[in-house]
Amino acid sequence: MTSFQPHIPHERRCLLYNEKLIAVSQYIFIDEKDTVANKKIRFRTVGDMTCTAAIESEAVTIDEVICEIENSVISERGETRIDDQLSDAAMEDRKMKGYF
Repeated sequence: MTSFQPHIPHERRCLLYNEKLIAVSQYIFIDEKDTVANKKIRFRTVGDMTCTAAIESEAVTIDEVICEIENSVISERGETRIDDQLSDAAMEDRKMKGYF
């Protein structure tokens, strides 16, 4: 039996939103104008998939993941935190609604 390895990229349907890859799920509303495509992705952070974007990746070993992160020109927060794109207070708004 193969154990789950979160650093290994996997193919998944993604919505392209503000240059971010959002994993398609029952929680994501897709409009007919939206672009949805299968992408080989992984997540740089642990978080709710409705507020954390994925990145395209071919890295399959820990060393390759580290190299990918070292060569990234965008911070983890800037690349994957969707809330930061919505408003300066989006995460605080989630906290007030009981998200944490």
